[in-house]
Amino acid sequence: MTKPLITIAFVALTASTMAQGRDITVTDSPEMTAKANEHTQLVDRTVSLSPEQREQVEEMYMEVERYYNALEQRFEGLPEEAREGDMPAQYANMDARIDARLSEILRPEQYNVWKEAAK
Repeated sequence: MTKPLITIAFVALTASTMAQGRDITVTDSPEMTAKANEHTQLVDRTVSLSPEQREQVEEMYMEVERYYNALEQRFEGLPEEAREGDMPAQYANMDARIDARLSEILRPEQYNVWKEAAK
């Protein structure tokens, strides 16, 4: 359910930015892959993911990295105040999407352990 929402949000962000005359092109980088892998390892160490879950969690974190990269491109050349004003809501949105997606991927007992560890 959240994967389509992230895709829709990304497309909307891209369309909005393109309407302002900016092209956003997100290309996976080694840094993005490393960050997604780092987050996935943290989840795995906390709740012991199955191979299938690990793949799903890693892809979810890659989507987050792509979204963040698109946001970074969106703010290029804009005043820092624009970024500072918008990013708290963006971070909250990303956190909510991650939480929703993890609740779908993880078994209920894993999700409860993850939530407790994230406090």
